[in-house]
Amino acid sequence: MLAILLQPGPPDGECVPDGTPSSGFTDSDSGCAISQESYEEIADYNSSPKPFRIVGLVLILAGIVVAGVTLVRQRRGPSGSPAP
Repeated sequence: MLAILLQPGPPDGECVPDGTPSSGFTDSDSGCAISQESYEEIADYNSSPKPFRIVGLVLILAGIVVAGVTLVRQRRGPSGSPAP
């Protein structure tokens, strides 16, 4: 839950005055045309990997590896006991 709160949101779109070149896209909040630079910043944010998603994926993979190692060790029996 804390990871969701710490995740920074997407950059805000910068509105351009009427008659000036724009990216062709509009800001969904204000309804105005946004600049090309703003569109590129938003597109970079949407296509970049999110740090908390990467950390979550690493933790899931580590959990799977630990579970697999635990199962293998249990099937082999205790490692410290002498063989009869």
